[in-house]
Amino acid sequence: MAYKLATSDLHSWREVSGKKSLPGEMLLDLAPLVDIIFTLILFFMLTSPFVTQWGIKVDLPSLKQVAPVKFSELEITITAVNQIYIQSKPVNMASLRYELRKAAVQDKSVSIVCDSKAQLGVVLEVRDIVLESGVKKLNLRTRLKSE
Repeated sequence: MAYKLATSDLHSWREVSGKKSLPGEMLLDLAPLVDIIFTLILFFMLTSPFVTQWGIKVDLPSLKQVAPVKFSELEITITAVNQIYIQSKPVNMASLRYELRKAAVQDKSVSIVCDSKAQLGVVLEVRDIVLESGVKKLNLRTRLKSE
């Protein structure tokens, strides 16, 4: 595709790629428009919230009655092998307590996402740590049981 170059002098013309540009012809350069569109697409892709976690596979327990859960600012995940994660980062109980105290001070909502094969004792211990830390908004995430 040949782009024509227009000049302000009405009596001169240029030849680009073998084609002549007529004097005073208006040209539209699409390169800045394409740059802005790609920048906006990149911005919205990076700033949009992702609901699902990509790194940790969890088989949620299913219940017949499930209440809708709003967005949680802090997510604790317990896997089938009882590994604990906060926001996809593995943690031990001491760092879990520390992070939850910070969340309580900032009045963040916490969601516990546990695998259906996780030990009940580990899930209850994490729940107790959350409540002891002073967090007021706690959700246990499950999925609706299909009949």
